[in-house]
Amino acid sequence: MGNATFGTQIRRVRQNAGLTMEEFAGKLGVTKSSVNMWENKGVVPREDVLRHIAELYGVSTDILLGVNVHSDKTGTLQVIQRGLEKLDQPRLEKAQTMLETMFDDIFEEEDDEDI
Repeated sequence: MGNATFGTQIRRVRQNAGLTMEEFAGKLGVTKSSVNMWENKGVVPREDVLRHIAELYGVSTDILLGVNVHSDKTGTLQVIQRGLEKLDQPRLEKAQTMLETMFDDIFEEEDDEDI
């Protein structure tokens, strides 16, 4: 039995990268039929290939395999950090401004609780 979450996640990774199955396979050094098996049957590749996918596309193996990291605060922060690392300088500065605005609200709420 395959891992349905893996199939969904690997398809999402490939599509987000704007790649066909053949292009995705080429970047990973595997066959198109391997990618097809991953996506449609949830077949999980060897550990070295899985790690290569995670590194190349900036996604954790936990997310690829469907380990519940969404409820884990640390996992969520890691996903956000990887996203920020991909930004160019202007977008990073915009994200910083947005985060500072959010943090100001959080700090104001904490100050109100102290009163």
